[in-house]
Amino acid sequence: LSSPESVQSTNDEIETPPEEDETVLTEEYDYSQPVPESEPVDDSYFEDAIFIGDSRTEGFMLYSGIVDTTVYAYKGIMVNEVFTREVITLNGQSMTIMDAIRSTPEFSKVYIMLGMNEMGWVDLSYYKECYGQLIDAIREINPDAIIYIESIIPVTQSRSDSDPTFNNPRVEEFNTILRELAEEKKAYYIDLAAGLSDETGALPEGEAYDGSHLSVDYCEKWLEYLKNHAIVEG
Repeated sequence: LSSPESVQSTNDEIETPPEEDETVLTEEYDYSQPVPESEPVDDSYFEDAIFIGDSRTEGFMLYSGIVDTTVYAYKGIMVNEVFTREVITLNGQSMTIMDAIRSTPEFSKVYIMLGMNEMGWVDLSYYKECYGQLIDAIREINPDAIIYIESIIPVTQSRSDSDPTFNNPRVEEFNTILRELAEEKKAYYIDLAAGLSDETGALPEGEAYDGSHLSVDYCEKWLEYLKNHAIVEG
């Protein structure tokens, strides 16, 4: 028979925990925070990306210098219309933005900027709900896609001071919702508002012909910001 000492020794050996696995200790990404600055990616990073947006995204595509990417953007489009309004033409057929995404053979990244045209909405919970539905629908099509929520870029101070709807306090309200949504949906929040604003938090005067739509220089700066704030899996 074993002595009490030998039984205790055996039990101690059994209860000794194994060495901790480093992979278990790896911290999860904090989706409540904006994508941090990183080593810049090159243009090829956007070859399998889709950009969704309104006239600001249209201007970005025209003037930033980005090539070999997919864009589904339309002047005046709102987040509640991506499922219903046929504004995209593919192979001679008119379709909604969501149907266009379904028709895209391969993509692994999606950039979304929607919100300027919704600034007059009273019910911001409806904005959040519609935006969340868009993210969910994209994930149904491609669960592995990296989804970027681009913050709404502010307007110039003169536009903000003179416009009761399209102004920077309102932009901040919407961007607060977008940060909450990024955390809830585990999407990546890109803080373009911080990257493209001046020390007052406004779009610099002279960098938007109407106080809202960006100049060529600032479309190029927009692209540079995306290149320096990218998620590279693996």
